[in-house]
Amino acid sequence: MGDDEERQPPGVYTLITEEGEKKTSIDFTGKATANYANGDIYEGQFEKGVRQGAGVYTYLKGDVFTGTFENNLKTGLGRITYKKGGYYHGHFKEGKRHGEGTLQYANGDIYSGLWHEGKKHGAGTYVFSKTKYEYKGEWKDGQILAGTWTLTDGTQYTGGFQNQKPCGDAIWKTKQGTLVEGSYVQQVVPLDSAPPAKNGEPPAVVTRCFWHTAALVES
Repeated sequence: MGDDEERQPPGVYTLITEEGEKKTSIDFTGKATANYANGDIYEGQFEKGVRQGAGVYTYLKGDVFTGTFENNLKTGLGRITYKKGGYYHGHFKEGKRHGEGTLQYANGDIYSGLWHEGKKHGAGTYVFSKTKYEYKGEWKDGQILAGTWTLTDGTQYTGGFQNQKPCGDAIWKTKQGTLVEGSYVQQVVPLDSAPPAKNGEPPAVVTRCFWHTAALVES
């Protein structure tokens, strides 16, 4: 039997305290274990009925948060370990990633940098697990805007990005030191390998980048 089958939502709320079991947390202050109707479990501090202070929150699907709560929401420095793989270690505000933090995805990719209301926002670095390519620069609303793209052999792109791909004026620098100046133009075109779109749905598309060389400077 899998982990998802071993624990089922109880359908009712119970609060286990040092004084015994309660059916509600209203006005409760102290340390307790809350078993929520949806199957989530919280072990930690309460203040006047809400999660307040240090605690561990285990979701039914297996993700686990360890850190601090304020008015029921994750706050300050904490860590989420994801059942499907990966983790987030960093700061939270009002329940969302906010401030400095590191997220390792289930596929091994890692982003380390600044967050704003749950999205990558500000200075940050993203390293791809399989290729070891690195994006480093300024992010906004989860997307990199400008910075560098470094390949494993040391070749580096410096310029703008759009939809996670190079866009606009840029410079490529090879590992030998040669500089290639130019620009990328993006085009959104239909994806030939995709099945026909259903009625009322847009066709599948892919963004392609086209490079135009403006100057070449040998090292």
